[in-house]
Amino acid sequence: MLVGMAMPAPSQGDDLGRALTATFYGLVQRMKQDSARRAAEWDMSVAQVRALYALREPLSMRELAERLYLDPSNLTALVDRLEELGLVERRADADDRRVKRLVITPKGSRLADEIIGAVFDKTALFDVLGTREQRQLLDLLTRLVDAPPP
Repeated sequence: MLVGMAMPAPSQGDDLGRALTATFYGLVQRMKQDSARRAAEWDMSVAQVRALYALREPLSMRELAERLYLDPSNLTALVDRLEELGLVERRADADDRRVKRLVITPKGSRLADEIIGAVFDKTALFDVLGTREQRQLLDLLTRLVDAPPP
């Protein structure tokens, strides 16, 4: 499916599960593109914005990698960039000096407040649905997220 193109409704012979998955994937791709465009307005990536959001509490590199679903080795460049911008600091853990905690700076906190709202705020994408439909969609998606893995 191409992003921005509507998925046709499944016919009787189509696999409904496949149509749901493809349609949902297309929706997620549109949301990712929109978030990336918004983050780029601050010269940041979506992953960097997500890291700022996660770092509202001090985390180790491993904990941050787990929250962002990234390999810790891939996180180093991202954290280096946030540190260069003065948005986070690496500090020794009070309980284990071998562990470095990532701590958001006051500058990082101010930027996070501004950018997180702009990047992840309600998108116009959902405006095609009425308020009742949006609530129904939220309920259905919440059920999917909260369901135990198959």
